[in-house]
Amino acid sequence: MRFELCANGYQSILNGIAGGADCAELCEALEVGGVTPSYGTLLRCGDVARNVLPIRVLIRCRPGNYIYNDDEIAIMCEDIKMVKSLGYEGVVIGALNKNGDIDVPAIKKLMAAGEGVKFTFHRAIDACNNPLDAMETLISFGFDKVLTSGCKPTAYDGIDMIREFQTLFGDRINIMAGGGINENNVERIITATGIENVHASLTLYSVDNHSNLYPTGIDKTGASMLYKVSNLERIKEFIKIIK
Repeated sequence: MRFELCANGYQSILNGIAGGADCAELCEALEVGGVTPSYGTLLRCGDVARNVLPIRVLIRCRPGNYIYNDDEIAIMCEDIKMVKSLGYEGVVIGALNKNGDIDVPAIKKLMAAGEGVKFTFHRAIDACNNPLDAMETLISFGFDKVLTSGCKPTAYDGIDMIREFQTLFGDRINIMAGGGINENNVERIITATGIENVHASLTLYSVDNHSNLYPTGIDKTGASMLYKVSNLERIKEFIKIIK
């Protein structure tokens, strides 16, 4: 069983290493489903990625749907080139067209920008009109991993589809369950689907949230002053369960 930590920054990466994660996806802004990390974050985590923990970087230039225009694709291509130059194992990408199918021209451009690195297809697979056909496309393109909640809001809800993905495609691509996975449901998900890859963030609010200044968790403007980090103890407990 292989555990990929969904890490929203440098501290989460460090906690993942200390807790025993097998690999990580690096992103920012989990509150909106994750976007591409900043250049500073990529630089800071680059040494870890090259020498300690295999890390793939989420390439997503904005929140919202997965239908991107030419400018957005160009931006993500440049991000991929940067990630590749910093020595990361790979990237996590996804793009759909206006019909809700995989945007083949866009994916070809993104993969060309990162030629030589590894590719995960993210949960855009769960928004596809025809996910089974989409999976065949991903395999033909050379993706080695796909992240899925089984086309449902959470992986627990999508157990049946994840099991079908694993049965039909698990010998040709790594099916990785993700979306709401935690210590309380991961064992059931693994048992019911037969998967060998799981993905979770396992966050808690940081203990360093300056509660003396912000006792209610907000500032004078009403903005939240809280942030979450992948929690070391949760990671350790999670790995005990799955291993």
